[in-house]
Amino acid sequence: MSNPTSLFDTPTNAAVPRFKARDVSESRFAPLANSKSPSQRLKDLFFAAYTSGADTHASEKSNKSANRRLTSATLQTPTKKPAKADDDMDVDTDAAAESHISEDDLRGPVVPLAISTAGRFYSDHMRRCELRIELMGLSSLGHNPRGVYIMPSLTSINVWHGVMFVKRGYWRDAVIRFRIDIPREYPKAHPVISLSTSVAHPLVRLEDGRFALEQQFPQWTPYSDYIFHALHYLKNAFKNRVLKQLQPRDCYNIGAYMKFKNDLMQFQEHARIDSMKSRMPECLYKAQPQDCPIVFSPLTDQQYEATLQQMLAFSTANKQPTAS
Repeated sequence: MSNPTSLFDTPTNAAVPRFKARDVSESRFAPLANSKSPSQRLKDLFFAAYTSGADTHASEKSNKSANRRLTSATLQTPTKKPAKADDDMDVDTDAAAESHISEDDLRGPVVPLAISTAGRFYSDHMRRCELRIELMGLSSLGHNPRGVYIMPSLTSINVWHGVMFVKRGYWRDAVIRFRIDIPREYPKAHPVISLSTSVAHPLVRLEDGRFALEQQFPQWTPYSDYIFHALHYLKNAFKNRVLKQLQPRDCYNIGAYMKFKNDLMQFQEHARIDSMKSRMPECLYKAQPQDCPIVFSPLTDQQYEATLQQMLAFSTANKQPTAS
């Protein structure tokens, strides 16, 4: 059976970046056809989202705040009794009353709350916009590494589910499931990648499957490092050129690291067993969390052909015409 196709599949001509351990410079990613770098294009998309979406919500928020201020001023304006007119003085009682109403009385105490609420609103709104744009960029901008498929959780944009099909190397033909948890501090803090498929890898912690992303990104740089950078490193971490450059301080699984350095034959055998187990029906078709949209199920030959034709028809219908 051929590999499943995802809505987030990448073009076949997309350049595959190459990684080196502890190389966090922008040059580690091969440039795409566009003259702008991937980081710059994402920044442009973020700016477009800000100008189109955030300003609309900001204006709505400002109108609501203004209405609250006017209501507060109406309710909280002190009621002053008109002064009695003196026979020897011409007193304008309305003007005298208005002169005692300060600007603070008109503004009311609701302003600090409105500012605080607006700031919190902008932060959450822009963060969700950035995550959605970055998720769409995996497909539309060709950032997604080949053989890696990503879909967001059905309940939260802060959780992404993924599966990786390893084509070569020690874990050849392995089907590795993983999950990306995006912290609230992102992009100032790096995402957390955890593998749900058991593998004896130096960078994968045995207890919870957490992947040692800090080895490649000792300091996560906002708007320079993106989630697709972490995905490329996850894929390349299963290749020999990255494994050979690892140091003990970089590894979560010291036992696997020592086997790779001192007993390569045994390390290869363990990796082969991991790959074989990942393709067994009890692992491949295992029930997934309810929020995970990536689910495998066995198909008959007829079901496979029908599904393949539907996928090809969908791809043809959504294929963009090329300029003559």
